Order: sequence, then C-alpha cells, then structure tokens
Amino acid sequence: MHTLDATKTVLTMSANNAPILTVDSGDVIRLETLDCFSNVILSETQLFSSVGWDQVNPATGPIAVRRASPGDTIRVDILNIAVANEGTMTTHPDFGALPGTIEERTRKISIIDGHVHFDDHYAFPIEPMIGVIGTAPKAAEIPTGTPADHGGNMDTKKITIGTTLYLPVEVPGALLSIGDVHAAMADGEVAVCGLEIPACVTVRVTLVSGRPLPLPFLVTPTEAITIASREGLMDAVQEATRMMRDFIAENSSLDKTEALMLLSLKGNASISQVVDPLVTARMEVPRSFFAAYGISETIEV
Repeated sequence: MHTLDATKTVLTMSANNAPILTVDSGDVIRLETLDCFSNVILSETQLFSSVGWDQVNPATGPIAVRRASPGDTIRVDILNIAVANEGTMTTHPDFGALPGTIEERTRKISIIDGHVHFDDHYAFPIEPMIGVIGTAPKAAEIPTGTPADHGGNMDTKKITIGTTLYLPVEVPGALLSIGDVHAAMADGEVAVCGLEIPACVTVRVTLVSGRPLPLPFLVTPTEAITIASREGLMDAVQEATRMMRDFIAENSSLDKTEALMLLSLKGNASISQVVDPLVTARMEVPRSFFAAYGISETIEV
C-alpha cells in the first residue's frame, strides 16, 4: 500500500501539475487530507475572511496511474475515511444559500465516539464523505473548489466508504487528487460548508479501458448515480437525468422515452450542492432495476 501525507497538495486540477506518486492499476493508496481551510483555522476567533483563497480546498495529489490514457476511465473504490476528532464550520454573509441574512462566524465542533456533538442538545453519527475528488481536465486548469465533468468539488454526500466512483482520464496518467473531507454534510451544503475536517482516506485506483459509463458515475451498495455540475440547478438536473436515461436506453431493451418513464417512477433527482461556482445534481436509480434489465453498472477489471 502506498502512503501520502498532506504536505503535497494542489489548488487546481491541471495537466501541468507534476504527479507526487505514480501507481499501478489496482494499487491501494492511503492519503492524508487537510480540511478545506488548509488546517489554518485553529480557534473560533478566526473567521473565514482571514483565510486566503490560496488556502481554500487543497487536494492531496496528484496521483498518476500508469498506462492511463485520454479516453480511458479510472475506478476509485473508497475503502475507508478516518476523520479527526474536531471539525470546523464557518459562515459568511456573502456566501451560502441565504446570502445577506447571516453573520460571519466560526464554530469548532467535537467528534466523540463517532458522533458529531453540535451542541449540548444534539449529537448524531458521523457520515464521512469526500467533497473534492477528480482528475485533471484536458483543457484549462480548474480550481479544486469548482466541480465539472472531471469531478472536482462535487460535494456529493454519497461519495463515502464502500462506494465506487468512476472518473474520466483526460490527460496521461489521469492525475487524481482528493481533499475537502467532511465528517457530515447534508444535501445542498446550504451554509457553504459541511463539517470540514482533516482526514485519512484509503482508496483503490483501477484503470478501466475506454468509457463504458457516463462520467462521473457513482455506485453505492444499493444505487447507481450519475453526477452533473452546471451553472444552473435545472441544467445540472437535466444533464444528470440525460446521462442516466441515455445509459439505460443504450444498454437495455428500453428506448429513450421508456427509460425516462422509468426514471420518473424510480429515479430520484437529488441536489448535491448549490453553493460552489457550479452547482451539482445527481440522478439516483436502484441497482435492482439495472439487474432486471441486464445492465451492468459496475466495471470489473
């Protein structure tokens, strides 16, 4: 197993970033991540405005995969996410789903026995997830805080332990980077952050030849999920739905109209986040109906 500490991070996903590690297909990597504030907020007296944008959303990497070529896919199995015992939340009146209605504030929140202790009244189990995970795009650099077709800051709470994420290879080696772990985050991320926290993430990275799936594509124990990030929420919902509809139609006896009918009955259009430079939506379908139509939603290599 390869190990990486969090001393090598990037703030953009780019073909110009030199890999800090090169792995073979099927290798397991254990990597440390900083929180989205680069671990610089140490107390509740420090506000978000004190953190420079050059310190926001660092991602550990990039990691190159040998023989990965443009047009291929990488499969990332998320084996474990171990989080620290304290996380940070910040708010700012210019950001979030309700700008102009809140104060700038910082909260330090403890994790005790696997539970988030929001205050003396309410505690709940952690649900660790990865906010930033993506490969290098083939064209311009994309900040790690921005989601797009390469992945990036999708802030999708279902990218968690026991799931598999498929991402595009657009440049030689793919150049995978991971960061922005949350101990908990609800759909929407309406206050502009989850419970931001340093973490140790363990993944297996496998090279898949070609593009057998619409990307990004997430598989959980019970669901198959297409993810899309666009400027407007309706555009993101439409693209995630189109990706799933077309995939079903191309791999089953259903035509596009029938596939959309089925999605209207059993597919859930969900919001991942509405606070990043592009917003992210997903289309979730039960793996049981994939099985009913003989569709393979996992790629074994």
